[in-house]
Amino acid sequence: MVTQTLEQLIAEESTTTAFPAAGAMVEHLRTTYGTGTRAIVFYGSGLRLGTDDNLMLDFYVLVDKLTAALGNPISAAFGAILSPNVYYHECEFEGRTVRAKVAVMTLGAFTRGMAETTFAPTLWARFAQPAAIVYAKDDLAQATVTRARERAVKTLLAKTRPLIVGPCTIRDLWVRALQVTYSTELRPEKGSKAENLVAMQEERFNKVGYAAMDALRIDLGSESALDYGAVWAWRLRRWWGRLLNVLRLIKAAFTFSGGLNYAVWKIERHSGVKIELTSRDRAHPILTGIRLIFRIKREGGLN
Repeated sequence: MVTQTLEQLIAEESTTTAFPAAGAMVEHLRTTYGTGTRAIVFYGSGLRLGTDDNLMLDFYVLVDKLTAALGNPISAAFGAILSPNVYYHECEFEGRTVRAKVAVMTLGAFTRGMAETTFAPTLWARFAQPAAIVYAKDDLAQATVTRARERAVKTLLAKTRPLIVGPCTIRDLWVRALQVTYSTELRPEKGSKAENLVAMQEERFNKVGYAAMDALRIDLGSESALDYGAVWAWRLRRWWGRLLNVLRLIKAAFTFSGGLNYAVWKIERHSGVKIELTSRDRAHPILTGIRLIFRIKREGGLN
């Protein structure tokens, strides 16, 4: 039985307070990106575990205009073409270094990325999962991000249900949703990761899932045949999502300081392809990026 609407549940979840070290990073990001920052969203393992111990924290900084926030028209242009731009940040907290991976995009692009009409799952698959709005410039920004996250949940689950034949549980639906989401990354996660994530926050996924089914008027207990159109759509998302991931990493190689090192670290972590950069590679990051795309494909990193 649904006791809270999806909007209420997401709004409540979004008010989760960042732990002190994450809060220090939020203040650092507000200072860095200036008064045009509309909202900062915290997500990922740091939020889930409530610590930054041996972790890099994950944030989205949502701004009015990229040019003003980034201070670099070239970076802003790349961000508009292939959003978001991703940066590495450090700040000091209680005598130690806090590290974060920070994606920057406009609030408008963020909200559009949650819509059911958006083919790539990058945003709606990520923000259907737990997240917190750790800074909002005003009530409108808070409400806009909350509504976007509500749409993300409905988009992900609505696009996943046709993949399951017959009746299913809400747990089955979430596990399948996370599994197909991971399949769009450079290196698919083990199937057990989706199961473990849902199990870790089972109450949250149950409440949010049932509320979404109620809003979508989907009956999980009904008989349903496999939708081959949905199957092919997810196969295309797998190819497209991995290509976009590679392109974003290549973009990172020349849109910010240290970007090539970050891109190589990320590629090695997610594709398993070991890369050694030469001084020539570092001097020509764009050409290096193009070369890496073909190498990753040849060595199986984009299978």
